[in-house]
Amino acid sequence: MSSPKKLLKAFFLLIYDIHLKDFFCPIISIPSEEVVLKRKKMQLGVFIILVVYSFLTSSCSPSKYPDGLYAELNMGKGQIVLQLEFEKTPMTVANFVGLAEGTIDNSALPAGTPYFDGTTFHRVVPNHVIQAGAPKDAQSRGPGYMFPNEIHPDLRHSGAGMLGMANSGPHTNSSQFYITLSDRSYLDNIYTVFGHVIQGIEVVHLTTQEDVIDSVVIVRIGKKSKQFKSDTESFQKLVTEANQKLKEEKDAKKKREADLIQTNWPEANATESGLKYVVVQEGQGQKPESGATLKVIYSGKSIDGNLAFTSRGDGNLTPLLEAAPFEFIVEQSQINPGINEALADMKKGEKRILILISDLAFGTNGYYAREVQGQQRFVIPPNTTLVYEIEVLDIKSD
Repeated sequence: MSSPKKLLKAFFLLIYDIHLKDFFCPIISIPSEEVVLKRKKMQLGVFIILVVYSFLTSSCSPSKYPDGLYAELNMGKGQIVLQLEFEKTPMTVANFVGLAEGTIDNSALPAGTPYFDGTTFHRVVPNHVIQAGAPKDAQSRGPGYMFPNEIHPDLRHSGAGMLGMANSGPHTNSSQFYITLSDRSYLDNIYTVFGHVIQGIEVVHLTTQEDVIDSVVIVRIGKKSKQFKSDTESFQKLVTEANQKLKEEKDAKKKREADLIQTNWPEANATESGLKYVVVQEGQGQKPESGATLKVIYSGKSIDGNLAFTSRGDGNLTPLLEAAPFEFIVEQSQINPGINEALADMKKGEKRILILISDLAFGTNGYYAREVQGQQRFVIPPNTTLVYEIEVLDIKSD
């Protein structure tokens, strides 16, 4: 394609030939009416030239990026360019863009102040993530609000350069974000992914703790991204809709699990804490005293059957391996609240099925097994109800 300058030159010569050639010739002998007419023609020609030039420069100049919404993180070590998935995760992107441009109200900074400019990558974990987004003001813990996770099945922690929301548990997102340094697939469905690096991945890998983000510049290319709203009102509307959807999902999950328990363990006993159990095999002797050492073994699964695990020699769980016995000291050892409570009430040789709602299992933190190189890290997601089959093999008094 010809350059805009060449096209403009050709068009100018055409206009000159049609309208202006006579105007630049001697005009002393030309009647005044004709001079006025030719001047009007010249003005029309100049106007057409300006319009065509504007069109050529806008349509022929290549865009900086393909159509989309982007964030340029400018740092001393270089620039990181993020493509933001505003169509798949609109709430999360609206939050990020609104904070970056100062168009979302927050308690950390005055209205209109870019939130991320001058902040740092305050957390850098090799082979894991670099994390930023904490406000510069040490007195502020965040923007003063939280919003739910926004998980999209197409957006995964599949390798280095994925952009996600950091939080302190499910649905506690605010301003902090991270960029992955490697495949972190075990975080899928637990944290929101809302973009990825398209330029500057080498800068990501060079980033060290406390490196400063000088500025974050939002770039909109194309009609859709220019129409995307990231003001307080638009963001809050998305948050309200997400919270309503979240409530409906929680209610449905609670009912679904209650139906499963009633169907599979209708005779289950319940304690004041909410722990439910079925005695499969009666034990012998007395219940253990405080400080007694129990030899214990268990296997288990998530209530939906998607996860399976067994006991490890230290009492923690491991996926799909042969169960190993472990020692548990009553009122001293800690596995999780449900296990701790049940073992203090069991006799030697007793076997139970335990049904642990998430608050009695691993709660909003979930459980992350030790990472083994070359293997997918085993994770029990936050808010997961677990079912154990547990047995006390022996009891030794202190």
